[in-house]
Order: sequence, then C-alpha cells, then structure tokens
Amino acid sequence: MAYGQFEQFIRNMSRVMGAVNTRLQRDLTLRTRVARRFSMVEVASLLGVDTTYLTRISNEEPAFPDGEKRGRERTFSPSEIMLIRALIGSNPAAKRPYLHWRRKGQPVKVVTFGAQKGGTGKSLSAAHFAQYVNLHYGLRVGVIDADPQATVSLYFADQSLPLFQPNTPTLADFMGVDTPGADDLTERTPQDLDAVWHPTPWPGIKLIPGGANIQNGDISLFFMSQRSHVPVYRVLKDTIAKWEEFNGPKTAVENLRGDNGRFDHEAYETALNETLDVIVIDQQPSLTLMQLNGLIAADSVVIPQTMKGFDLATLATYVSNIGEYLEFIMGFEADIEIGAGEHMVLPTIVQEQNTQDTDQIVELYRKAPREVLQVWYGRSDAIANAAEEYKSIYEYLPPSSRRVSARAFMANANAVNDALVQRIWPDLPPREFAAKFIEERWG
Repeated sequence: MAYGQFEQFIRNMSRVMGAVNTRLQRDLTLRTRVARRFSMVEVASLLGVDTTYLTRISNEEPAFPDGEKRGRERTFSPSEIMLIRALIGSNPAAKRPYLHWRRKGQPVKVVTFGAQKGGTGKSLSAAHFAQYVNLHYGLRVGVIDADPQATVSLYFADQSLPLFQPNTPTLADFMGVDTPGADDLTERTPQDLDAVWHPTPWPGIKLIPGGANIQNGDISLFFMSQRSHVPVYRVLKDTIAKWEEFNGPKTAVENLRGDNGRFDHEAYETALNETLDVIVIDQQPSLTLMQLNGLIAADSVVIPQTMKGFDLATLATYVSNIGEYLEFIMGFEADIEIGAGEHMVLPTIVQEQNTQDTDQIVELYRKAPREVLQVWYGRSDAIANAAEEYKSIYEYLPPSSRRVSARAFMANANAVNDALVQRIWPDLPPREFAAKFIEERWG
C-alpha cells in the first residue's frame, strides 16, 4: 500500500512538534509554577478576616510563617496561606471554621466539567474552580484530566511530573483500562490507586494527568462491552469508591494541635495529603465511553457553554445524547444513583457589549432558572494573556500594563466560583462575589 507524501508529512511534523511544541514557554512555566505571592491584605481577604486580626495572630502564633519581605510588605505563597488557615482553624478559640475539610463518613464530592464543543473555556473553568476552593476554603482537591491533550494538567504540573510521557499513569491506568483488547479490568489495590495521584505545587491539590493512553481506555471499554460483563459506564465511579474506602479522612482539624496546644506540623502535613475533599474532572470535548464514566461518577456536572446560536446547538446535542445514554443505563441498572447533586450550565466567553449574548443568557435563565447560572465568564484579554503562559488567573503575574484587566478578570472568576460553591456545597459560607456580580448585571 502506497501512502504517498502524506505519511512523510505526518512523520516530519511529529518530529518537528516533538522538538518544539511550544516547549520553551511551557518549560519556563513548569520551572516557575505557583511563583505568585500574596500580600497580607490579600491573605486576609482569602481567609475572610481583617488584617489587624491576621497581624495579631502572626505575632502570637510561633508557627506562623515568616513569608518574604518586599520592602515594608510581607508576602506569602499558597502553601504558607494553607498553613495560616490551619493555624487559625485549629485554634480552640476560633469562632468559625477556616479549614472546610470533610470528616469521617462524609463522601468525597465529584464535580465534572464537560461539554460537547471545544473552545468553551472548559479546562480553564475546571482549573479556576479547583484553585478557588483550595485558596478560599482550604479544600484538598484531586484534579482528573480526562483529556488526551492534557490541557488542565498544564495548569498544575511542574518539572517533577513528566507530562506527555508514555509511562506516566493517566486516568486509563487509574480505572484499569490501560490494556486495549483485555477482557477484564487491570486489578489494582487501593494503595496502587492512591499512587496514581501526583502531588502538585499547590498545597493539598493532586493531579491525575491527561495523556494519549486515555484513548486506549476507550478501546478497552469498547471491547469489554462486547466480551465481558464489566459495567463499562461505571468503572470510574466504582474505582473512586474503592480508592476512597482506604484513603478517606482520618485527621480532624482539632487534631492538628497537641495536648500542650502547640501546632503539630507533622500531623498537619499528614492531614493535608491523606485524602481529598473534592475530585474535579475535566472532560474531553466529546462523549466517548471514558467521558461517559466521568459523568456517571459525578455528583455535580458543570457544562461551560458559549452563547452563540450554533454553539447552543451543540449543547442540545450533548444533553440529548447524555439522556439517551442514561435511559440505556437505567434499563440495565434501575437502582444506580447518578448525579445526586446540583447540575448547571455556565455561560462562558460572553461579550457583554454584544446584547445578543446577554439576551440569550436571560432567555435561557428564564426558561431554566435552576439549570442556568446567573453569573458568567466574560471575554477578557487578561485570561488570554495568562493562558499564553499556561497559568490561571490565580497564578498569573501580569505586567503593569495588564494589572487592571487581570484584577477585573479575577473578580469575574471569583463570582463564577462563588456561585458554583453555593450550588455544590450549600453548607459552605458564601463569599458574596456572586451576589455582587448579579446585583451589577441583573439589578
């Protein structure tokens, strides 16, 4: 069989892209991951306290981190902010919770970001959400990248994680569907499953990276559906349950101090890494068997969606196809519990100057107020600039000429994520970012 010049073209481009692949900027980002530091004022805002209180605690608490001095100002890394949160939250005199960790018996929450169409800001929405609940609530977050392109992985990985390498475990390995053609799942112990999670520079955030062998998972699941009795739609749901049975929460916040009242750093580090409070799944823009698993495993599903007419047609196709899958699954397993939490459409890349976009949101919201959020991600140059460096708005260090737009977009991200938190965790205290957004846009 003759392939002509196309085969040579593919080989040449594979070689070139393997050497280039925007690697200069990507590698620079991986070397300087989470380089941003936060001022005392910003730390106080993240914790919901005033700076006077924070300054007093810094003088009274021996374990309070020194931070870094920049002129007259002290700045703190996300890891130091998490430690400050633990110091305040574990103090018996604390009047409210500061670390919102789940307790024994409470299941891990699973939130899936999925969409049929690419280019809706899905991966960035998932990354922002994971970092927001980590920074604002101290939650321990597991990020699962279900996309072979590993987009969301680039917002969390550093040099210690070999992304895009064939021997780096991905979701397919976690689910035991990494061998195409196998008749059954690869058996893994809860300890094996826990080892698939990679630590990241973000305190308490772990990652199962994306990669090409996620496509092997789809092939494996297809053949299993033909040859065996494996319920191919719920493999991820069952795997998370198996992992959680042996890797649930063991340390309560009040256990972070010894009998003498001194903060126990060893107990803190153990607790920070012993489990996860929420798993955030970033889906591939499609509806394959692997992506179906991410939906079936979810307590809550968020669908980031642009508001153009053609794009909304893809939303109609997406939800229609999911409905057909669910009907098929319920025919096999009528008592399966799927998606017991809240689910919502998140409008993204909205041009607020274009009334067609905002009118579309209003119309959708009026027809489906429970399903469509009143907050949205606006189109912004700031996030495009941050994305060029593979950074979220919570990590991006803008040049002086872009600081105003970056601050505006962070306010936008805070509003979106505050709204998501209120729907997904109604018991968590809201931060009022969403209320302000709604008052300004809908008031």
